Amino acid sequence: MKTKLKYGENPHQKAAATRRATTDALAVAKFRREDGSPFVYENTSWISITDLGRLIQVVERFAAAYRRNVSAAIPHFAAIVKHGSPCGAAFGENPEQVVRETWAGDSQAAFGGFLAVTFPFTGKIVVALTEANRGKMPFLSGVAAPSFEEGVTEKIGAKSKGTHFISNKALAKIPAKIFSLPEIKSVRDFILEQTSMQFIPEFVNMEYHGPAFSEKEKKQIFADLSLAYAVCSSSTSNTISLAKDGILIGNAVGQQKRVGGAKLALRLASESNHDARGAVAVSDSYFPFPDGVEALAEGGVRVIFATSGSIRDNVVFARATELKVGIFTVPDKIGRMFAGH
Repeated sequence: MKTKLKYGENPHQKAAATRRATTDALAVAKFRREDGSPFVYENTSWISITDLGRLIQVVERFAAAYRRNVSAAIPHFAAIVKHGSPCGAAFGENPEQVVRETWAGDSQAAFGGFLAVTFPFTGKIVVALTEANRGKMPFLSGVAAPSFEEGVTEKIGAKSKGTHFISNKALAKIPAKIFSLPEIKSVRDFILEQTSMQFIPEFVNMEYHGPAFSEKEKKQIFADLSLAYAVCSSSTSNTISLAKDGILIGNAVGQQKRVGGAKLALRLASESNHDARGAVAVSDSYFPFPDGVEALAEGGVRVIFATSGSIRDNVVFARATELKVGIFTVPDKIGRMFAGH
């Protein structure tokens, strides 16, 4: 059965959605509006649905990577997606601080984005977002949360007009298994189908080049790499994502040259007043030349996760070691993280 949508990617395009059967706890059909009605109906747009899909990817991939590399106890998490790629994400023990840092990741890019949180959306969260946005509640196209405090959307006032407020209790306890239904795409006269990306990094068992770190340093590095991996693998390729102290500080998406992505990620971090010194970076594929690693090192990045597979891998790894930048790597055939093609 098809559900007619408000419009497609553009207002002049007609669109419809067809639901597939699944046991996925985070299925789009399981997100409900405040009155209990489905998120997807005739007033929902194509982009709102696709942005929510990317948000769910970021959330579940962060949880999966954090479980594997840091702890089974997942911290509070939030992310913002706009036009199909994350532009804000953070984790921590305090929900209010997490949403502040998520918005501050790139507040200009986040304007009009879709926010997802793994904790109840309360009046305190509204206050935190308002504080992060210089005293004004930011405009968001949607908010997804496990639950909403009664009356909280009224507190937002005019800023809530047109915003999708949807809930799914599964956001509070992310399932251990990530989404596995096949992905389908139409290209002219062909329908393409592929298995969903199931790669979850395990840094301790990877090939590593670079300086040694203490166990305390490793825990923070692995946590930040888990965040950057979740963002990078859920962004339109080519992507380089920067994270530091539990915050996404730069996400360069849709780049056609690796070194350009490295420089853009650093520039985006600087424009949002983030200091990239000590940050980690994740690249969705290998560095074909050492110039990308050199750019990240110059910006202060201390650790990189990227795949291997270039004919110049040895040159790239040697240059990273020379620059005292650590590189975790797996073969491109195992861990490439392309998305959005």
